[in-house]
Parts: sequence; structure tokens; C-alpha cells
Amino acid sequence: MAQTGRAVDRVPPGALPTGTVTLLFSDIEGSTKRWTEHPEEMARALRRHDEVLRSAIEASGGHVFKTMGDAFCAVFWRPQDAIAAVIDAQRLLMAEDFSDVDGLRVRMALHTGSTYERDGDYFGPTVNRVARILSIVNGGQVVLSRTTAEIVRDAMPPESDLRDLGDHRLKDLVEPERVWQLIAAGLPEKFSPLRSLETLPNNLPQQLTALIGRDEVVAEVEAQMAQSRLVSLVGTGGVGKTRVALQVGANLLDGSEDGVWFIDLAPLRDPGFVAGTIASTLGVREVHERPLLETLVDYLKRKRLLLILDNCEHVIEEAAKVADAIVRGCPEVRVLATSREPLRIAGERAFPMPTLALPAPDATLAVEDASTFGAVALFAERAAAADNRFALSDENLPVVLEICRRLDGIALAIELAAARVKMLTPRQLAQNLDERFRVLTGGSRTALPRQQTMRALIDWSFDLLTASEQRLFGRLSIFAGGWTLAEVSSVCSHEQLAGGALDRWEVFDLLSSLVEKSLVVAEPAGEEQRYRLLETTRDYARERLTQSGELESVARAHAAAYLDLAHRLWEAFDETTDRVWLQQTAPEIDNWRSAIGWAVGARADVLLGQRLVAKLGDVWHSFAASEGLRWVQLASEMVDEATPTTVVAYLDLTEALLFESVGRIKSSYAPAERASLRFRELGDAMGVARAQHIAGCSLARRGQIAQGEALLEAALETFRNAGARRLMGRTLRRLATAREDAGDLAAARALYAEAHAIFKATGAERNAAAMAGFLAELEFRDGHTEAALRLATEALGDDRQINDEIHVMTSLTNAAAYLIVLDRHDESLARAREALTLAMRHDNGVLAAIALLHSAAVAALRDAGEAGDARDDRARAARLIGFVNARLGELEHQHEFTEQQEHDRIVAALREAIGDPELARLMAEGHAWDADRAVAESLII
Repeated sequence: MAQTGRAVDRVPPGALPTGTVTLLFSDIEGSTKRWTEHPEEMARALRRHDEVLRSAIEASGGHVFKTMGDAFCAVFWRPQDAIAAVIDAQRLLMAEDFSDVDGLRVRMALHTGSTYERDGDYFGPTVNRVARILSIVNGGQVVLSRTTAEIVRDAMPPESDLRDLGDHRLKDLVEPERVWQLIAAGLPEKFSPLRSLETLPNNLPQQLTALIGRDEVVAEVEAQMAQSRLVSLVGTGGVGKTRVALQVGANLLDGSEDGVWFIDLAPLRDPGFVAGTIASTLGVREVHERPLLETLVDYLKRKRLLLILDNCEHVIEEAAKVADAIVRGCPEVRVLATSREPLRIAGERAFPMPTLALPAPDATLAVEDASTFGAVALFAERAAAADNRFALSDENLPVVLEICRRLDGIALAIELAAARVKMLTPRQLAQNLDERFRVLTGGSRTALPRQQTMRALIDWSFDLLTASEQRLFGRLSIFAGGWTLAEVSSVCSHEQLAGGALDRWEVFDLLSSLVEKSLVVAEPAGEEQRYRLLETTRDYARERLTQSGELESVARAHAAAYLDLAHRLWEAFDETTDRVWLQQTAPEIDNWRSAIGWAVGARADVLLGQRLVAKLGDVWHSFAASEGLRWVQLASEMVDEATPTTVVAYLDLTEALLFESVGRIKSSYAPAERASLRFRELGDAMGVARAQHIAGCSLARRGQIAQGEALLEAALETFRNAGARRLMGRTLRRLATAREDAGDLAAARALYAEAHAIFKATGAERNAAAMAGFLAELEFRDGHTEAALRLATEALGDDRQINDEIHVMTSLTNAAAYLIVLDRHDESLARAREALTLAMRHDNGVLAAIALLHSAAVAALRDAGEAGDARDDRARAARLIGFVNARLGELEHQHEFTEQQEHDRIVAALREAIGDPELARLMAEGHAWDADRAVAESLII
């Protein structure tokens, strides 16, 4: 095997690089468009491009082993030679005149690693990795992988250097790649950001291992998706549907301008939450008294994105209903579903997920050839990960082939078997496997269905566990959506468990063993590790838990543990920053749902469930207010004489909070008043104050300002005495709104400012940003535009920090309005356009129209010398005003002070410049525009 660093002049003439090599991949940016617009010119340009690249590669000792369209794949013995080749190629290409095809920009990527060579072609992870690196590169840019950069860093050609571009997640979804840009004299240095997963909208999870043996399947699924907007990957558990779906999603990111979004339905036990889970992932909020699915479809109508609905089988009917509504109502949305059966709806293409490829039974293969089959490659990679002493060899290859065939090429089965090589030799592994299968099939190996094969393997893996590992494995099935070490320790240490309690360190050791044996998946989640079961193994583990007789006691321990967690988070809410609190709560939603479903939904322990529902008010408020309201109302229906008064009081309080959260202000008063009476009976001053806060807000917003303020003031005094700062801030905010509604702006400003200071001090970032926005508006109304702009800019910065795009839009439109008053038109236009982009993405018609209003203001009010043609600008502004007025009328939105004064100023300026008749005519034209026309016209300004 040749090693990197071998000199070109010592390589035998014509010898192909083998072993550890450096690969160069390149292609032309935007070639499809050029072929469409300039077919004849592009043919000539491509011939010259090919000549330049091939000449530069071969002059540096490289070998072109494949071309595909305009893409080149070349290989070098040494990375230094590859560097020389790309510098020469880029300089020569820049010197060419490609103006008749609007120029050619060639992107290039270099990566070094071991490969397999067969019939002049190269295979293996290194080849896949360099292709992934190339996919994020800009035209004209040359990028090196970490491996290549480390080798050549101290041996760069004259007038060249490397620039560290940092870590980037690639579309293979595994660990990020640190990349370096090649800097050389005569080559451009500045480029757009790399198109890695960080810069494209998605929530695709990082994978711990690479996808192996699925290139053809991924390509076939992508081809299916080009023909249909709904494709279902159908197959048995463990065959690899999810991993293929994720890879397809990553590959299709470039054509999905609004992103690729992964929705895992596995944790759901109630089919009614399918639409809610999708909406939560996309950030779609429920609208009062409107079906959530209808709101979701309306949001997606203008989107161009891909939804991956994973693990649909257990909620198949609801998943089919939701997918059907989305595909029918949203013309640019594609859906990729994974399930054990098709959704069976119109337009669906069901793709049967094949098992991994295997050689023919009678084939005689060398190790290199066998490794090109997916099943063998997967076993070899996972076995080497489990035991670094393992390597596929001529000696063990026949046994490995036997194992892979016995497992029918099922991906999960192969991974579970490969994890055993740390304890068993491949021969012992095959013997144990063979004995297990013979028992299950009565001696007939040929009659083995794949589902039985999968169950047989998990049976076998389960039987190899110790009794303690088996007990923990069964108990883990009670968790939905994953767990932390702290929570599994809490559940397993419960004194009333039928099979006995386990201490924390015992749980840790047993859990570590199950992770090592590939029965539990460990995933990093911020600073904490989370764990989960694959759905196939979770179903199996639940069966074992049921058979053990522990199900009821483990379910009770699970609900009790999550009640304790809810109580701790509720107690800590006032002193926990938004970011930390959201990180702690978001991953546990499915566990709380599961616990409530068992305790209240199944009436297994109603009181425990009532306590849990009542402690989750802030969680429901942040993530799923309507769902929480349904649980609260169900739990309240089960109240009887035996229910403790404190539980009933907190159920009433949570119901009041959630009515307020969903915009039903009037409805919040009655439960708040009931809660107040019960807390007085209990002597709970803080409970009374919490109820007074909500009741006071309800009264004030209904016009009973004096009565509402009296309750709010009483609540505020209690919170001050208790030092409950976050609750003080909330109450001050409500008092400020009441004062603003009463027309007392000075008092409102003081109250908003006090609330703002409290929220900043306690890390309540969302509320702090909102207060800054309220204060900005008050400053603007008082004529203090510079102060308003400072506050709006502060709010915008906070909104961006917490990635709250809804409030980002509001802050951008406010800042744009203030900048117009300050005659800073270019800055205003930039903010208005950004707000418009976000509003279109979120389908927010009101904020989109306000952003267009600001664009019209720039066109109407800026001086003729600033930019554009004054006559055209005024006409465009008049038409935009006509559109904005019509659009906001349709949405039943009334201008607030800031927008109204701007609107009046625009109309006055246009009336003076062009006269009433022309203004009316142009506004009528704009009135007839659709949104796409209005947006397009605004971008010309």
C-alpha cells in the first residue's frame, strides 16, 4: 500500500494511486442553467473546461478516473500534488474567456484517506466524504478537509496559504468536518458562506455513524420524489427506513428553500397529536377556535419544503389524514413517510425498502469486492467500532458472509450482531446465531420470514443479557422520546417497583452496557446525554415488561418521577433563564404526555395525573397550550369529594392560565376566580396572587380597567414581599398594558421599564425583548425617535439571540418605521425587506403588508438623488399603498399609531407630488394586485 507523501517521480509510470490517496472532486456551479440558456456555447465551454482540468491534473501526477457531465473525479498519490493541480487549474480557468455562457465558476474539494480500487474506479467512505464536502463549496472556491489540510499545512506552495473555515455539518449527517479554504495568489478569496447544514433551514439530527450500502436506494427514493410529492418508505422494523429518509432529506435540502423538517411520530400514543407534533416542529401556533390542521395547511400553502414523517405505523390513520390534507392543500410541500405499511392515500408512491445487498450464495470474492456489498460493509464497520482489533480478512470473510445471510441483510440485525464481536469470535457468533434460528424454525432455516428473523435476533440478544440488564431493558420501554440518566435513575429507584429498586450507580453501569450492546442509543443533547430505544426494540422491551408483571408499577414510578421533575422545574421557573428552562423542558414533553395518558387518560392513577397536569401550566403555555387545556379539563372532570382542595385549586389556576394563552381572555376569569377562593381557603397567599394576576388581566382587557388594576396591584404586592421577580415582571407588564389602554402613557412607560429591568435581570429573554418593543413604541409616540430606535434595536438583538422569528419580524418593522422618520432610507429598506422575507416564510399577512408599507414609504419620501427614478418610485409607492390598504382590510387589521402616521405621511406626500386623481388611479391598480406582484414590485425600490 502506498502512503501519502510518496513522491510523484518515484511512482511507476502509469501506476494508479492505491491505498491512502488524495481525491479531487470538482464541478461547475450553475451548469444546468447555462446549458438551458446557452446550449451551443456551453458545449464549447465544457470542452475547453475539460481540457484545462485534465491537463492541470495530469501535469501534477494525478489521474482522472471518472467524469460525469461537468464533474471531474481525480486521484493523487500526494496531497501536495493535488494542491498544485487545483491552483494551476483555477488560474487557467480564470484566464479563459467564458463570457458567452456568463462565465464558469468551478468549485473543488480535496480529501485524503484510504480507498478501494476496482476496474479503474474508487470506492469507500473517503470517496463519499469528498463528494459531501464538494456539495457545500461555492463556485471558484477550493476547500480541503481536515485530513488533507493537516498533511500539507507545512508544505504549501509559494504565495499560498490555508484559511480555517471552521466545522461544518455535511449532508452525510455524521460528525462535522473542519474545512480549510485554499488561498493562492491570483485566486479569489471572498465567497458566500458554505452551504452546510448550519446555513440551510432544517432540523435533521446528527448521526453517530455513516450510512452504508444505501447509495442506490437513496438515489431511487430521490427519483420517486421527483415524480410524486408523497413517497412512503415501507418495510419491517430495523431495515433502515429512518436512516435512508434522513439522507434523502439531506440530499434534497438545496431544492427546499423553506427547509427539510424531521418529525418523529414514534413517541406518540394518541393519534390526535400528529398535527400538533408537526405544527410544534415548524413553530406554527394554534389559532383560537380553528382546527389546528387547517391552520397548519394554511401556513404551508406558500412553503417549499420537505416533511419527513417518521414511524407512522402506530398512528397510521391520522398520519394519512394529515399527509393527505397537506399534499392536497400545499402545492410546493413534499412528504416522505416511513412506516411498516403504506398510508394508502391518493398520489402516494410506496417504496418497498430493500434489505442490504449480499453476494450470491455461491460467489467467491476477495475482501475488497465483498466490502462493496452493503450488508458486509455494515458488519465490518460496526464490528471494528465495537472492537478495534477486528478487520475483515480472507480468513473470517466466509463466516461474516454466513452471518449476514442468516440475518437477511436487515440493517439493525447486522448492527446488533456486529456489536457482539467484542465477546465472541465471528465463528462463535455464527454458531450462536445458527442455534437460535434452528430453535425458532423447527430446524428449517429456509422457512424463516424476515420479521421472525428480526425477533429471533432480539430474542437472542436479550437472552445474552444478565438478569439485571434484562430487567432494566424492559423498564426503559416506559419512556417516550428518550430520557436522561437522572430520570431513569429516579424511575428505577422507586421503592414500590415489583422487581425491586436499583441504585443510581447500578443503573449507570447497566445502561452503559446496553448502549455498548447497541440495544440503547446514546445521543448528546447540549451538556447532557440523552438515551432512547429504537422503536422496534422499544416494542419488544414493552412486551417483556408486560410479561414480567412490572408494567403497572413501572408506569406509576415513571409518572411519579415526571411529577417530581415538573415540580422542580415549576419551583425553579422564577430563577431559571428562558434558554435553560426551555432546554430542560422541551425534550420531556413526550414523557409527560405518556405519564398523563396512563394516569388520567387510562384512569390508572387519577390523583397522580391531576397533580402532574396542574404543575405543567408554564410548560403547556410555552409548547402546546390547547393540548394542555384539554388535559386540564379532562382532569378537572374527574374531581370528586376525595380530591384535595390544593389539587383542585391548581387545576383551576392552570386552566385560567391556558385560557389566557390561547386568547380566550373572557374565559380565563371564572377559573381564576375559583382558584383565588380555594387558595384563600387554604391560606396560600402566593396561590391567591397568581389567580389575582390572571383575573385582573382578564377584567382589564374586557374594559373593566379599575377593577382589573386593583387585583393586579394586590398580586404585585404579594409577589414583591415574596421576592418572586419573574411574577412581578409579568404583573407589571399587565399593569402597563392597562395604563396604556387607559391613555396614561407616562405611567405605562414607567411600568414597562420596571418589567423590562426585571426580565433582563432574571434571564427572561422573550419577555425582555417584548418590553423593549413596547417601550420603543411609547418613545416614538412621544416624538423620541432616536430613543425608540435604540430600544427597537435592542429588542431585535434579543429576538435574534433566542431565535424568535415572530418577534424578530415585529422588531424589524418597528425599526424600519423609526428609520424612515430619521430619513435613513437605505437602512429602513434593508430591515423592511428582511421582515418581508420572514413574514412570507411564516405566512404572516399582516406583517408582510406592514413591511411593504415601509418599502412604499422609502419610495415616496426619499430624495430623487438617493436612488432610482422619482416618478417611477412615486407610482410604485402609490400602487403599494393601494395593495396594503386592501390586504389589511381583508385581514381586519387596524393600523397602530406608528403605521398610521407613516401611512398618512406617504399619502400626503404623494397627493402633493402627483395630485388626487392620479393617486386614486394608481392606488386602485395596486388594490387589484396579488401578493406576489406586490412583493416583486417592492424589491425594485
